[in-house]
Amino acid sequence: MYPLAWEVVEGENNDSWEWFFIQLNKPIGETDGSELTIISDEHRAILNGVQKVIPKAEHRHCARHIYANWHKNHKGDELKMAFWKIVKAYNEADYYDALTEMEQLSPTATQAFKAYDPRRLCRSFIQTKTKCDVIVNNMAETFNGYILNARTKHLIFVMEDIRTALMQRIVQKRQMEVSHHFICPRIQAKLEKEKEEAAKCATMPSSLMLFQVSHKMDSVTVDLTCKTCTCRKWELTGVPCCHSIACMFFLHHAPEEYVHDYYKKQTYMKAYSGSIPPCCGERHWPRKELALDPTPIKIGPGRPRKKRRKDPHEEKKPGS
Repeated sequence: MYPLAWEVVEGENNDSWEWFFIQLNKPIGETDGSELTIISDEHRAILNGVQKVIPKAEHRHCARHIYANWHKNHKGDELKMAFWKIVKAYNEADYYDALTEMEQLSPTATQAFKAYDPRRLCRSFIQTKTKCDVIVNNMAETFNGYILNARTKHLIFVMEDIRTALMQRIVQKRQMEVSHHFICPRIQAKLEKEKEEAAKCATMPSSLMLFQVSHKMDSVTVDLTCKTCTCRKWELTGVPCCHSIACMFFLHHAPEEYVHDYYKKQTYMKAYSGSIPPCCGERHWPRKELALDPTPIKIGPGRPRKKRRKDPHEEKKPGS
């Protein structure tokens, strides 16, 4: 989670979201969104804002929100497993195999699933340019949890708590500078798992950098020059898959050299090279005679919620 922008508005409506995307678009060059990927729920105001301000952005819809709506009429653990198997499939072959399995469980549930655009939801159809396979917007929930205590305070102090928390977070992230890893630790851990799986692959070279790889009763092609594999995992994540790593081992190449630049230490440090400036206390602020009237307060029914309302069928964390 990297902080780019946050705002306080009167509510989630078309004007607010359009204004937010306009402000977000300014520091990144006021583009048409062709190099951006947005992930959100299916809130109509968000859809309208993206379409109006950054129409060419890839707009993914959170699979968790989709599932919450879909499973209301299609319950059961088997259907749940089938749903997530479909959306997590990295390539079309795995997607259609998983879809067939759901069809055998429930044709009605399958038809309801097909009503959703797979290009917005499923890994096998999303774009590979951002090197990110995320299909749920848990990062938004992470941020909400990060500022949970601040949200109960006066607006000025809410913003100040967010600023100081993120100021400290950026400093903490710079501790990566002392790391001896060539790539980010979490990516290194993922790479190690792929290395273990690579031992189960059989490689057959077609040319110097082009291979056919057999793995688990399947066969894929790997192009080390183009950094592609039939499984599509490497293209989507930027981290070499087990098939490609098997080819790298065949050539005595280091898999770390093939990890996308996004996940290298140098890029990470560059991203956190900036800082959020400190701010003195309230009594040191400039004093003005003219005061702004507070905005009207809208009080909803019931006790204000601090946390997201979880679905009854949503998995709970151990100990919760």
